[in-house]
Amino acid sequence: MDKICIIGLWHQGVVGAACLADLGHEVIAADSNEQTVRALQSGRAPLFEPGLDDLLQKALKSGRLTFNSKPAAAVKGCKFALIMFDTPVDENDQSDLSPVFAAAREIAPNLEQNTVILVTAQVPVGTCARLEAEIKQINPALNFAVAYSPENLQLGQAIERFIHPPLRVIGSDSPRALDRLECLLSVISGDWERVSLATAEMVKHALNAYLATTIAFANELGNLCDRVGADGVRLAQILRNDPRIGVKAMLFPGLGFSGGTLARDMQTLINLGRRAGLETHLLDGAWRSNLAQNQTVAMKLRRFFGTLENKKIAVLGLAYKPETSTLRRSLSLDIIAELVREKAVVTAHDPRADRTEIGKRTEFSFKEDVYQAVSGADALLLITGWKEYKNLDYRQVRELMKGKLLMDPNNLLDRTEMEKLGFQYVGIGRGYGEKA
Repeated sequence: MDKICIIGLWHQGVVGAACLADLGHEVIAADSNEQTVRALQSGRAPLFEPGLDDLLQKALKSGRLTFNSKPAAAVKGCKFALIMFDTPVDENDQSDLSPVFAAAREIAPNLEQNTVILVTAQVPVGTCARLEAEIKQINPALNFAVAYSPENLQLGQAIERFIHPPLRVIGSDSPRALDRLECLLSVISGDWERVSLATAEMVKHALNAYLATTIAFANELGNLCDRVGADGVRLAQILRNDPRIGVKAMLFPGLGFSGGTLARDMQTLINLGRRAGLETHLLDGAWRSNLAQNQTVAMKLRRFFGTLENKKIAVLGLAYKPETSTLRRSLSLDIIAELVREKAVVTAHDPRADRTEIGKRTEFSFKEDVYQAVSGADALLLITGWKEYKNLDYRQVRELMKGKLLMDPNNLLDRTEMEKLGFQYVGIGRGYGEKA
């Protein structure tokens, strides 16, 4: 098998390196962050992902996976270079492509002839063509091809989704590169769809924009259900039975999308429309709807208390989503910031959130013990749907709280059971939230 170089070691790159090594490839994974590389060499991933540390240690022990803090050196002798950065986004959800281009410039002089550069970092359409032009400028004698594959990873299920990707797409304007990539990726289950380079880049934008739009659609229906007394969760279950919609459609009411992934691709397409002089009425509307939806928690709290000043609010769940440790673009942090602006006092708990990131936060008091976090609270907000929170002793929680309001915007708990314990339970889209 040809040796593979993977560049960019955070969630996507580390999962890809560990999985490809475990599937039999020789992998050298590189990142210029020496601290990250040292941790990986000891078998520790930079963020929590179920099973990832064990897979890393297995791959390191096999000798098929090595790490390097010098991407330019790591790429020597490799016929495939995979650029797998988790592309950062700024506060306006615009992609920061500087790590991707910096890596391309760094490795360009040392690339082997006939190298295939596969980009899986989430980048705006047209980026790969720009990368190709820049590498040609740096190394004009190089014969190479650039390809793109939209990544399938999902926090908490990344290993399974890498090995069994639901969406298998590779794009390049070089048929030879596509042939070689199909051979390289044959260790991953399923057949691969072959498309042009720009089409492959558009696939990820289209997928995430579609998911974002369905979330906005579901939430608007849920808000209407609250007004008329209908059950938005049962509505979603029934709609999923229609084959034109499907059993996995994201139709359950709750909070809006958060994190950088969906927002990044929504903004990419909206900006693409602006540059092309095209109106994007649907995407613009979904974007505004999502921004409004994420104000729902504070709105319902104000309706219940009148003022939030000096109210003690316990927030369970800080991580971006269950089964991960990252707080990056966490909706919980946005909600807490709004509560603090209204002079509420916030305590918080999360079973897995990165303690280093938590240590940088001053707007809330963090408790390692969940029952300490809820003690004396006027209201409890259940934001991140960790399994641990479904299995709490809610009788004890109710006894420890000063107030009785339990707000569950993602509808994780059973309303009837919570009301039997004495909570005033408020979800989103269940037909009774307007009573709060």
